[in-house]
Parts: sequence; structure tokens; C-alpha cells
Amino acid sequence: MGCEKSKVIVSGRLAYIVSESGSTAFIPIDKLCEVARRFNLCIENFKCD
Repeated sequence: MGCEKSKVIVSGRLAYIVSESGSTAFIPIDKLCEVARRFNLCIENFKCD
């Protein structure tokens, strides 16, 4: 199964994630890549190492 396509809007130290299915979340920017891996998100406009 593929990942959930998502986009991120960064505001200061917060990231607002919007998934293709309509789910949203506010998280600290320093946890963004950890959350993306945990929830199998493919973030289109942010690079995770």
C-alpha cells in the first residue's frame, strides 16, 4: 500500500499538515519527519532525510 500524499504549511516553528484524504494536524516542525514516517505520509513540499 502506498503512502498518504500530504502538503505542509510552515508557520514559525509549527507545521500544518493537510493530507489528500482531508485530515489535518498542527505539530512542531522538529517532529514533522518523525510523524510523517509514523503515519506513512508522503509530504510533497518538504524534504525529510
